[in-house]
Amino acid sequence: MAFISYAGKLPDDFEVLSVGTDDLVVYIPARNPLSKQKELTLSDLKAEKFLTLHHQNPFAVFVQQVCAAAGFELYSVFEGEKGKTLVNMVALGMGVTLLMEQSIGENLDSKVVKVPIVPQVTQNLAFVRRKNVEHTPRQEKLWQALKESFEK
Repeated sequence: MAFISYAGKLPDDFEVLSVGTDDLVVYIPARNPLSKQKELTLSDLKAEKFLTLHHQNPFAVFVQQVCAAAGFELYSVFEGEKGKTLVNMVALGMGVTLLMEQSIGENLDSKVVKVPIVPQVTQNLAFVRRKNVEHTPRQEKLWQALKESFEK
């Protein structure tokens, strides 16, 4: 069983318990003129220096794909392992980063501004497990509890 964020459709051999969605946002240094905007398009960011997750991370591939669909290839000046680290680097004025909104808490450094992306780029949030696999009684109990909690 896993908790995942995904775009598109999952393979049919997964049982999916949807728990919501999450939107892509950009974290920008407060001194960057773009930080004054109420919302930005991805193409508004094409000239920016990006701080990204490691290029082999599935989310980094997703970000590269959405930027390519917006008509540009992002210029990554740093690849990191954690979104929080990237946001801390944004506070230092080292670039901008695209992350899912719920992956970073609301308590941002005053030197960082979170700006929504339009049109919205959304991922689904879900618990998943493989179908047709024998689950332990504890795993089954947890799955049933999650279903009761999120299907209300």
